[in-house]
Amino acid sequence: MSEDFTSSSAIVFSNSQDFFNQLTIDIQNARNSIYIQCMSFEADQVGSKLIELLIHKPNINCTLLIDSYSKYVVNDVFLLSPQGLFNKRDALQERRALSPLLKKARNAGINISFTAQMGFLLHKYPVRNHKKMILIDEDISYLGGMNFTEHNFLWSDLMIRHTQTSLNKALKNSFMDDLSGNITAPIEYIDDQNTLFFLNGLKTRAAWSELLSMIASAKKVVAISPYISYPMLDAISRVADNKVITPTNNNKPYVKLIHNLKRYRNINFMEADGNMLHMKVLILNDEAVVYGSANFDTISYLFEKEVVLKRKDQQLVQQLNAIANNLIN
Repeated sequence: MSEDFTSSSAIVFSNSQDFFNQLTIDIQNARNSIYIQCMSFEADQVGSKLIELLIHKPNINCTLLIDSYSKYVVNDVFLLSPQGLFNKRDALQERRALSPLLKKARNAGINISFTAQMGFLLHKYPVRNHKKMILIDEDISYLGGMNFTEHNFLWSDLMIRHTQTSLNKALKNSFMDDLSGNITAPIEYIDDQNTLFFLNGLKTRAAWSELLSMIASAKKVVAISPYISYPMLDAISRVADNKVITPTNNNKPYVKLIHNLKRYRNINFMEADGNMLHMKVLILNDEAVVYGSANFDTISYLFEKEVVLKRKDQQLVQQLNAIANNLIN
């Protein structure tokens, strides 16, 4: 599926190749800085191509911020599991290639940093930095769910590109906080149309409460997420006109057991066939959209660092509604 739309200062990319083509242009045209944050980065064709693009900008301030998840999970395979030890999906091979690829990048002047260390015996495994954002110069920003790996690029996902200086500045402050280990304020009101939520598990419970109250008080909600669960489903269950779209072919099939709980019997669950659905979108009252890195699941609510943007934009609402309809038709 390829549906890429322009809406005022936002462009929606639902095709990974189209997204990467535009990103390539933006990187090539960058004048001052390139900041990229992701949860998963792998030494495959996608990761290697991104590094090559950055290497060819030697006079630009380039920083790549990766979550430590990528040190232990490759191609959706946990390396310390039996599947990992037997090199399922060439996971070990790609993991071994990661260090020399990042060394090559560092030697070219690219700043590489890892967030959220796992800790002793991986006891901090659930506490991930799940953000995905790209910031180029002072105005261009991307938010969505795409990581820089081949298998993620095969999934059905979204990245939304903005050209707005105030949004870029707020996201850059969060990026720098993650880079230095500082704490970002959980809510930033950019303007009348844009509100950013920098979530950090239960440490930002008040911000989560505001977001959940916003959902529960809506008259109509369309939600797209692969792993949506408590407490978002509880908020959606209070909305009379609701629709929750999840993948038929989920890489975490246990999520369907949650959706079958009696407490969610009044939620209209719908499944999207085809590739793994990794989009994370809420459409509220056909007036505003909420999107970013959060799956709106229990893990993100309890543990993870996330970034989501609430945006009032009628054209964007219409375009994301069209994508939602195409997923289930």
